[in-house]
Amino acid sequence: MIDPHRLSTQLIRHLYRHSTRDLAVHCAHTGLIAAYLWFELPLSIWGAWLAIALLAGFWHWYRSTQALRHIPDDTIKGDTIVPDIVAAGIAGLSLGVSALLFPLLSLDTRLFVFMMLSAVAAAAMPRLSTLPSVYAAFLFGILLPLIGILIVMDNEPGLSSIPAVLILGGSLFYSAYRLHSDLMDGLLSRFGLENEAGQDKLTGLANRRRFDFVLQQEWAHALRYGTPISLIIMDIDFFKKFNDHYGHQEGDDCLEQVAGALAESVKRAIDLVARYGGEEFVVLLSKTARDDAYAVGERMRQAVEDLEIAHEQSTLGHVTISLGGFTTFAREDMKAEDLVKLADKALYRSKESGRNRVTWYDPKLDDPETAEL
Repeated sequence: MIDPHRLSTQLIRHLYRHSTRDLAVHCAHTGLIAAYLWFELPLSIWGAWLAIALLAGFWHWYRSTQALRHIPDDTIKGDTIVPDIVAAGIAGLSLGVSALLFPLLSLDTRLFVFMMLSAVAAAAMPRLSTLPSVYAAFLFGILLPLIGILIVMDNEPGLSSIPAVLILGGSLFYSAYRLHSDLMDGLLSRFGLENEAGQDKLTGLANRRRFDFVLQQEWAHALRYGTPISLIIMDIDFFKKFNDHYGHQEGDDCLEQVAGALAESVKRAIDLVARYGGEEFVVLLSKTARDDAYAVGERMRQAVEDLEIAHEQSTLGHVTISLGGFTTFAREDMKAEDLVKLADKALYRSKESGRNRVTWYDPKLDDPETAEL
């Protein structure tokens, strides 16, 4: 299954991939229009229009820098694009209001502004079509003032030009939607291949390869932003005896059911549950403190126990799991792999203490020699 939050993140990254260059293009368009308006407008009106157009362009650029700051962990949600829609709409409107100056302009300059607005709308399409709602806001901002002034003007261009403007807007948006569809096809195809390569065939969970990759990403993010990170590693209790007694087919069915219970126990899109190998599973919880991570582990333990899969070779009579966890704030003298090593020590203590329990890493119990130093 493709993570919708990750997909939204990729779309935002694509939308703003050339934000500085896009700002330069906006300023160039503004400068061309300003050059023509200079000769026909009072200085105060000309200066006010120029300031509005430039400020809106810089605000749109600033919004892009803010959006890009939030994408290292691939967790942007679809509802966070509202500021992007607003910024694009204002950027378009800042240039579109030049049409409201038509009564003060000569026919030649009106036609030039008309053509420039069309060019601006077309030039923005390849980039803003990444999110059709963003491009629609930009297009609306450009064309609404133009349509409004054409309705009230008695001289050329007037009402007769409105159909052409509507056709232009419709054609541009249709083309933008087609570009968006092509982009989505490419992203979905790429994510599909990535998911296939990073998915455990039996359980449908992430595999060891995918887990190792995400672990490095999340560790780097935690190190950069100073956020807590937790990891839980777990084993199915007495699984070898289960396989020997019930057979490998029943063993595979057991693994599938346990994997499903574990996956349903996590609530956030950014949490990763993976099959670490054999009957061993692992869950990576970024931005998660110890108590919250412990609650996730206990929820997983209970979910597996509630499956009530018979296991005559277990001292407990049914399939259970033992879990070990570790939480830390990332620091330079640690490595991402240390999360697994220390959580595994806690898992060992879970097994030694009777199994079917969640145990958190304690240096005094799991590393007494190190703790005394």
